[in-house]
Amino acid sequence: MAKRHRLLPKRHMKPPGTAPGTLVAPEHADKPVITIISYDQDEMTEKIIGGPDEIKPFLSEENIVWVDVVGLGDTDLIAKLGEILGLHLLALEDVLNVHHRPKAEVYENEIFIVTRMVRIINGVLDLEQVSFFLGKNYVVSFQERKGDCFEPVRDRIRKGGRRIRFMRADYLAYALIDAIVDGYFPVLEHYSEKLIVLEDVVVANPNQKIVEDSYVVKRDFQVLHHSIWPLREAMRTLSGDVPLVHNETTQFFRDCHDHVIQIVDILEVYRERVAGLTDLYLSCLSNKMNDIMKVLTIIATIFIPLSFIAGVYGMNFDQNASPFNMPELRWYLGYPFALGIMLALAAGLVFYFWRKGWIGTKR
Repeated sequence: MAKRHRLLPKRHMKPPGTAPGTLVAPEHADKPVITIISYDQDEMTEKIIGGPDEIKPFLSEENIVWVDVVGLGDTDLIAKLGEILGLHLLALEDVLNVHHRPKAEVYENEIFIVTRMVRIINGVLDLEQVSFFLGKNYVVSFQERKGDCFEPVRDRIRKGGRRIRFMRADYLAYALIDAIVDGYFPVLEHYSEKLIVLEDVVVANPNQKIVEDSYVVKRDFQVLHHSIWPLREAMRTLSGDVPLVHNETTQFFRDCHDHVIQIVDILEVYRERVAGLTDLYLSCLSNKMNDIMKVLTIIATIFIPLSFIAGVYGMNFDQNASPFNMPELRWYLGYPFALGIMLALAAGLVFYFWRKGWIGTKR
């Protein structure tokens, strides 16, 4: 069975009694790299900065600012970033605890959003928690490691996309979340093709490996379900009447909510299909066993009368004692006669089974 990796984030627990808001970096987390994208209708600036203090000049402008933090291995840097932007300490704690279910929480000055980005890497399901803070004129994103699905959003900003460059920060947050949601569809297509292959194999050649592969797919579907199901409530929250989300952006979050519901529906269908694979495997295995037993039974049925004839002529009676003690044994053609009877009987049974449709194709 294929080696699994990065399926679920390793959960780290703080000691009991630790004060709320204590920041603890995930184990083996990468060192943070901060990228700033600041833009308005006419200009755009994109650069990698050395520390949180370099964000202040961008926040003093009227531009929309996207702060993209990749790596969660430096709690001091993240705490300093939260201090500059005024981010809630409990939300920052949730950013570093990379096992949270997707959610949207409304604070006084920002909205905190947790999502899960999914990808297929080398044929294996890969999950990563991505957290967002939506402020008045900024969006802060936190990723566990390098590599994301946001490049189309960056290209739209660089190329001066009219909608994204002319709308507020809430639309930028929508665009980023929508990119994550859209990333589920290629993953579902991957599993659709995998299910088709498994269904074909289980019909053509049922074997134990089908059960193992089905279990792996079923476990992946369970992980996807836990990743996408809570996002429905988060999108419902953002598409309602909440601060920092304007009316013109609400309709986009509603569309994103519809996409989440569509993904949930597709996933439910796939979960039913993979559950049916086990039943299909057992059914095909039973049919295959029945075919084997039918062939063996037919062979045994044909040879039973032949064995009877051979057994009769194998009895050791004294022919000199009585003229009725197997007189055909003295015939000149006795042996061909016995073989002929056996051959005719076997042919008759095969013809009878064929007429009944038990072997071959009945005319």
